[in-house]
Amino acid sequence: MNIFHLIYIPIILYAFRNYHKAFLLYAITKPFLHNMIPFLFAPGIPLIQMETFMNTFFLMCVILNHISKKEFKIANSSFPLKRAFFVYITSISVSSALSSITPILQSTMTGYQIILNDFIFVCLLYTELKNRQNIRFFIKGLVVVFSIAILYGIFERVNDFYNPLREYQKILNPSDGLTFDNPDARGGVGRVKSIFNNALSCSAYAAVALTFFFYINMRYKKTWNSPILIRVSFLAGLLLLLLMANTRGGILYTGVLMLFMLNLKTMLLIALFLPIFGILFYDFVAPYMLTILSIFSSSASEEARGSNFAMRVMQFLAMIPIWMDSFFFGYGMQGERYWPQQVPALLGTESIWLKLPINQGFFGIIAYVYLLISMVKFAIGKAKRYVIGSILACLALMTTTIWLPISFFISTLFIVYRLELLSKKEEMQYVTG
Repeated sequence: MNIFHLIYIPIILYAFRNYHKAFLLYAITKPFLHNMIPFLFAPGIPLIQMETFMNTFFLMCVILNHISKKEFKIANSSFPLKRAFFVYITSISVSSALSSITPILQSTMTGYQIILNDFIFVCLLYTELKNRQNIRFFIKGLVVVFSIAILYGIFERVNDFYNPLREYQKILNPSDGLTFDNPDARGGVGRVKSIFNNALSCSAYAAVALTFFFYINMRYKKTWNSPILIRVSFLAGLLLLLLMANTRGGILYTGVLMLFMLNLKTMLLIALFLPIFGILFYDFVAPYMLTILSIFSSSASEEARGSNFAMRVMQFLAMIPIWMDSFFFGYGMQGERYWPQQVPALLGTESIWLKLPINQGFFGIIAYVYLLISMVKFAIGKAKRYVIGSILACLALMTTTIWLPISFFISTLFIVYRLELLSKKEEMQYVTG
């Protein structure tokens, strides 16, 4: 047993009394579990992640509810993107079943974890966000979780990047994959991981949370009705965490989405006060300027020890012959780990357009593009600027770097979608009433 069992076993027990509240409590704390915390890890037994176990438990609750013919409906409207989800899940399933590089049990288990943790979870959460009260509860819970992430990130930074939680995770799960723990990263400035598995995860989570809460604060003040000082401090803390993660992907995501969220007047005000902010906080911001500049400059990218255009070309040239050998369905979801060990020129396959051909082949590329197109269509008329901006920001991040917390990302889109539906319904009731 580890300390995370003390959090999640009570949630499991509470689910037998109140499934709805138990699931929301779990969903709020789910960012902790991208730490790859194991539910069960022992020699000779396949690793079972806590996240996978919890999602399987709640999925079984839903299935048993359906079998027993108790009322269990997706609230208010049918689930958006169900066709796009089905096509993408099918692509993962087929590629996993046909994998030629790993045993079928291992391959299908990896595919199952991705389907369950990234897509089925979103469907379950959408089901439970039934009204504004549920959404308000969920948002306030996320504020607590990300406040912990901010404070822990500050603790890590001021203690020379010492992270006891990360050390504890290594004890629980010695082979947990990529860590990016290089203290000399980005010109020797270093980067924090906070409660997450690595700095890339920290940066991506901070970016999605920062833009989401910024939009909620702008558009739905009644839903996030904390005092203004708390809201401003929280948003500033997320920006601080994003900078301390010191990774280009999260900064790029935030910059792209802000262009869609901010109107011209606000952007002019920011342009006016940005130099003043830079002067006042120069000593803090200056160490991270190299990372920001490396997004636009290849010379800065080399100085920051990040991937540059020439390295990307090398990766794509190395990927093409591998893809051609399994063109239609790829090698399964373990492909992105297996092939870089065989072909060093692939480096870390830090782009969705490197990962998709290797993992899921041509079918996977089509499924991914269909998912993006479906999300854009879904955005029309429903918080259009925010959702389309989020999708383009996601595409920019996934094209240029390695990872985005896809379940958290899509969940934020659906929360905004729910709030739009509720706002329109309330406006109609006010007019007709």
